[in-house]
Amino acid sequence: MPLVTVKAQVHADPETLAVLKDAMFCATKVYNGLLWHLRKEYEETGKTNVSRSNLNRILKKLPRAKCYYSMSVQLTRDEVIEAYRSFFALKKKGFTRHSAPGFRPKSYLSPLKYVQSGFRVEGDKVTVSLGTGREDGVRQVSFRISHRPGVEYERVRELSIIYDKVSGQIEARLVVEVKANPCPGTKRAALDLGETVLMAAAFEDGTVLLYSGRFIKSVRRYWQKVRASLKPNSRRWREVAHREKLQVEHLLHIATSHFIEECMRRGVGEIAIGDLRGFRESIDYGDKLNQRQHAWPYRKLINMLKYKGALAGIAVRDDVDEKNTSARCHACGRVLPSNRKSRGLYTCSCGWRAQADVNGSLNIFERAYEVSPVKGSNGRVARPVVLSLHLGWHGVHEPGRRGKSLRASL
Repeated sequence: MPLVTVKAQVHADPETLAVLKDAMFCATKVYNGLLWHLRKEYEETGKTNVSRSNLNRILKKLPRAKCYYSMSVQLTRDEVIEAYRSFFALKKKGFTRHSAPGFRPKSYLSPLKYVQSGFRVEGDKVTVSLGTGREDGVRQVSFRISHRPGVEYERVRELSIIYDKVSGQIEARLVVEVKANPCPGTKRAALDLGETVLMAAAFEDGTVLLYSGRFIKSVRRYWQKVRASLKPNSRRWREVAHREKLQVEHLLHIATSHFIEECMRRGVGEIAIGDLRGFRESIDYGDKLNQRQHAWPYRKLINMLKYKGALAGIAVRDDVDEKNTSARCHACGRVLPSNRKSRGLYTCSCGWRAQADVNGSLNIFERAYEVSPVKGSNGRVARPVVLSLHLGWHGVHEPGRRGKSLRASL
């Protein structure tokens, strides 16, 4: 059965919330404690041993490790290991400007994670286990949750209790098993994700859909200007940030739902997406553009596509190498960044002329499936359809006369 992550609100009395926050604070202390001992070992020996056996030895020295569930403590340990492995991988690739994993702020509330044990979900009631060495003697707490209607699942596999600093509320994340619809078909599609063009989708028959990201950009830009006049992290500042988050997520839901429905209608059984992991470390377009790229919700978009695809019986993979897909000519294979003449136009001396994001999505399709939806036919792709998203509605239109020079059908 496919796995889907469900976000839920936590409803509990003040005493229960206080206990949960204390356990999350203890998880932060354990995380920072492991880092402190690793740094001390490095100063003394010149090496960093991030093996599980070494970290288990360190855990025995940390009194806070007995203040929340033992399996959750091990997951905190694994977070430290993963942070160091990511750091080592970046160093190996030559990204020397990155420093070792840093301490979490003292006021930070780390997530409490439960995998297969330590929790029980009965309808809307959740019970979680805590540590055996708590000073208040509390071994477990119960609370109620609520999530969006229409979510039906067979079994809860994982549970995370997190603190959303934007809304100032404790929330739950449930990884659940759901029944999927039969696979709608065997056809394939590829996606090139971006900022101005949120998704450029290339289908096997040469059809192309472009999902505009301009309205999301305008929403984020508006709320960023509002926050600029407010005191950072004040109650009003958090309210504004929360409203921005909800509006952006709403627009992402509109776009991803429409795309998955379109894939079902076309009989698509697999979607390929470029691998964006680590791309933020390799970009340097200046402070302003770097900040926009780092804040753009690529991972949230991919996660939405994955779980909605799973419900529809469509496999979604995001492991396609994206290197040079924007600079490579889809017709002749020549890689030349200067071929991208503007934000939306790609032209090559071989005669290939296309909307730039269309060119990128076609390259991802060819790289993922080792076949081109264009080559072998008439060397053309269908005129792209552009979808514009809005908070209360969304419309579909095709480029007008001014967009003729950007069409991929030329």
